[in-house]
This record gives sequence, C-alpha cells and structure tokens, in this order.
Amino acid sequence: MKKLTVATDVGTQVHPDNIRAQVEGAALWGLSLAMYEKATLKDGGIEQTNFDSYTPLRMSQMPEVAVAVIANGEKATGVGEPAVTVVAPAIGNAIFNASGARVRALPITAEAVKGAMKA
Repeated sequence: MKKLTVATDVGTQVHPDNIRAQVEGAALWGLSLAMYEKATLKDGGIEQTNFDSYTPLRMSQMPEVAVAVIANGEKATGVGEPAVTVVAPAIGNAIFNASGARVRALPITAEAVKGAMKA
C-alpha cells in the first residue's frame, strides 16, 4: 500500500495537530491489524511470544497517510479509535472491486486473496 486516506468528522476542531496525529496513528494500527498482525492459539495460550513471530506493521512498510478533517461546528467528538475500524473493510472492498474476490478473514494477505479468487 502506498497511500492511506482517512476522513473524519470531528464536530468542533479543538486541536488540529492532535486530531491528525490521533487519526494517523489509529489508521496505521488498523492497517497493521488488517494486513500484518496474526495471533494464533495453542493449548490455551498465544503462540507468538515476541516480535520475531508476531509481526505488526514496520516503519519501512508505512504508507503515506492523508487525513481529511471535517469540522462541522457541532459538539467535539473522539477521534482516536474510529479510524482503526474502517481500514480493513476499506481494503477488503478495494480488493473485491479490483478482483471480484471477497476476503473475509484477517490478516489480508496475498495468499488469502489468491485463495478467494479461486473460490
């Protein structure tokens, strides 16, 4: 992924730089969850015990993040978490629009897309 664009309706903008920082961080966390992070269970415990086997998004993998802030003048709202939840569905829909393949599990990997295309 080269660029991730996120729009957020914040109501009244209290601190624009903090809003952008919160949304950027949340969007990148969402991207990490969507495409990289995977935890598996074995005998009631998580198998990945360190970052050599649990691989979140790395700095070298981070795309450009563009944040569009919509300030409508209403009551200020939280901006931290909402951007986490929209990234995976957006990526899944983009893949579906491009290929007709629907990936329904995370992380979304090349292997998962290839498998969905064969289904």
